[in-house]
Amino acid sequence: MRSFHCQVLFIYLCILHLFIATGGRPLRKRTVSEVQLMHNLGEHKQVQERRDWLQLKLQGIHTALGHSRWEAGRARRRLSPDELSELTGLSAEELQEALEIFENQNKP
Repeated sequence: MRSFHCQVLFIYLCILHLFIATGGRPLRKRTVSEVQLMHNLGEHKQVQERRDWLQLKLQGIHTALGHSRWEAGRARRRLSPDELSELTGLSAEELQEALEIFENQNKP
């Protein structure tokens, strides 16, 4: 019986020595595809962490209300005849005539 205990103890010591000697490294070298897969996985985790961090930072920001106010203010601004002539390619006089015709048609 004592000899059996010594054999088990010797096997445990050999296994312990093997783990210490390898230092936690794999027993075989990784293939290029395994290395690429692990690199891609690490990169994916970093991107996901950045995305989560940014999502947390952006939760308290509401920009839709300010944006709609800006758009409404911009839409209400009336362009001068000079600005309109630059956009349409018509002269200021032609635009003035068109505006007068339009205003006269809208009056009841």
